[in-house]
Amino acid sequence: MALRPEDPSAGFQHGNVVAFINEKMSRHIKGPEFYLENISLSWAEVEDKLRAILENSAVTSEAKEACAWGSLALGVRCARRQGQLHACRVQWLQDFTKLHKSALQALASNMKELTAKHEMECKEAAYQLQLTLAKLAEVQKEKELLRWKLLQAEMVSSWEWQQVSEEPGLATTSVFGAKGAEAPTPSPPWAAFTAGAPPQAAYWGPSMVGAQGTDPQEPQRDQRAFEPQQLRRPPASHRPGDWNCFWCNPVNFSGREICYHCGRGTWLQNP
Repeated sequence: MALRPEDPSAGFQHGNVVAFINEKMSRHIKGPEFYLENISLSWAEVEDKLRAILENSAVTSEAKEACAWGSLALGVRCARRQGQLHACRVQWLQDFTKLHKSALQALASNMKELTAKHEMECKEAAYQLQLTLAKLAEVQKEKELLRWKLLQAEMVSSWEWQQVSEEPGLATTSVFGAKGAEAPTPSPPWAAFTAGAPPQAAYWGPSMVGAQGTDPQEPQRDQRAFEPQQLRRPPASHRPGDWNCFWCNPVNFSGREICYHCGRGTWLQNP
């Protein structure tokens, strides 16, 4: 018996069909031999061999018929084998599809995480940039404040230097006729302005006592020192409220009421 009913790879499901085919192949010894010899070949090779047998005139008709039934059994067997192979391929494709699906889900999850992380990093960078800009603005304000303080310090230093250089001409000490009398201590120009005292008499104190033994040329020097100097170069810049002294023409800050150069107050600016 060439075909066995218990063989699942034969492709037949019913025993009576297997018995009928075995009966047809057993009518000639060539039938079972043809089936067993070509059981591992493909259908194309089996068909080529069957064609060669059918075209051979030396082979009897019974042998040709038995080989034909054997080729039929081999065709069913090849179909069964191809079906199993296709089933394996389909299963492999399904598994491969599931693997790709899981990989796609993992990639989508990673993409969401990366997107959220990127958004957080962008927000953090924007926040840090805002902090940096705020700190930069504070540093700029501090720079301007320090610059203004430095300018004030330079102005004060310049005023003190001018006071030291101009003090011998502005606050000249009076020499009295009495022998052994002490000269008064020089004082700043605004110290002479006291409440209730005439401004001119308070400032021109050293020259008012010239008749009591002062150098005769001292009033002339004081008078020349406080003459209006119209030919001096005007200041480079003014701030709101600053004013120019009418007598010596330097710039005074708005908060001052007495010229830092000549010592004249704002009430003496219109001689």
